[in-house]
Amino acid sequence: MSPKDVTDRLSMTVAARTPEETQFLSVAADYREWMGPDELPRWENNLRAAAHSLTASTDLGSGIGMPGSQSD
Repeated sequence: MSPKDVTDRLSMTVAARTPEETQFLSVAADYREWMGPDELPRWENNLRAAAHSLTASTDLGSGIGMPGSQSD
């Protein structure tokens, strides 16, 4: 799933309970359809980093083949 697909599926009513959730939702909310091609890669990298931090802070990342893991 692309970073844009992820943000398109997020509900605006999702509430963060941890710093990692807050960071992920904050980065996701920064997406704008009019982002220039020079801005999009930075946003995507920030969203991936926030997602990795979020999954690392929970047991979500333990069995789903996180990027950079040996199961890739």
